Amino acid sequence: MIALPVNDLSCLGTITQEMADRVKANDPAIRAIAEQHMVCGTGALAAWIRSLPQRDDDGDPDDGPKVDACEPAQRLRVPAPDPNCVERSALYIAAAEMIDPEPVRQLATIETDLGAHTFPVESGAPVVLDPRVPRNCMSCGLALVAPGPVAVDARDAIEWSADLAAKGAGTSPVRNGPSRVRKGRNAVMRLVNEGVVPAPSEVEAMGWMFALAEFAAHRYGPRAISMVRTVAHAVAEVLDEVLARTQRNLALEIGGLRLEPTPWVSALASVAGHVGLDLGATALRAKLGSMGIGDDLVGLVEEELNNEGLTLGVFAHPPRLTTFASLQKK
Repeated sequence: MIALPVNDLSCLGTITQEMADRVKANDPAIRAIAEQHMVCGTGALAAWIRSLPQRDDDGDPDDGPKVDACEPAQRLRVPAPDPNCVERSALYIAAAEMIDPEPVRQLATIETDLGAHTFPVESGAPVVLDPRVPRNCMSCGLALVAPGPVAVDARDAIEWSADLAAKGAGTSPVRNGPSRVRKGRNAVMRLVNEGVVPAPSEVEAMGWMFALAEFAAHRYGPRAISMVRTVAHAVAEVLDEVLARTQRNLALEIGGLRLEPTPWVSALASVAGHVGLDLGATALRAKLGSMGIGDDLVGLVEEELNNEGLTLGVFAHPPRLTTFASLQKK
């Protein structure tokens, strides 16, 4: 079923209506393309459209036909031997509708490093028709513009966060910023995919990566910020679970009690200071709990410190973390 677009109703709504009308009229050009892919299905159709050469719409008023409802007016040739993203998407929803009318298909437009990008959304998931635009960019971009919850693969969200951080690292005064982002991203992926406990320096890089990502997310609005924070909190929860299964020693001195040695404390605790993520404090609390140092002792130390005008901060009052299962647009 061809449905209303996800956003940009004036422009994409006009294109959607034209494609729906052409499907209803059994347009012979679109029907011929659909029949070529009828046996292998819409996946083969998408692969074929993806293989077509690209010719951008440079705004030439004589390069048409044009959809004047778009701002600026958008070229719409369907089918076209060298389509741009709008033409690819319009062809897909029409031909796919003739092949299999059951899924709900919509058009959506998001902002990318390449500029505005239009693509089809099928049953809530983006369909990749332009090989220049990565799927994780589309998934997370869709989550920012679509009304209601949108499912985002956890690894896509991690890659998207790392990409945001990489953009911020390019302008950061910190030396070797891009390499630190890569180090943090790789550590997160190893943790999530393989359960590999990151080294202390990698935990630092993880926290720094999410801090940069959250800062860069401000240009995209509160939903982007929420997504970065949700990813960071979910990663912290995975780290908690992995640490709980891993026998590692650490040292921490609280009210005269000392645990030794100390490979984890500085790295994990320092991450707690990164843009409200509380990653290190949460991981450290979990590790202490596995060693028998529970909330009662932490609370007692916090009371003593409060009497002196001090506090353990987020270490004593960690937030409730979200999980990857709840990773959706608020």
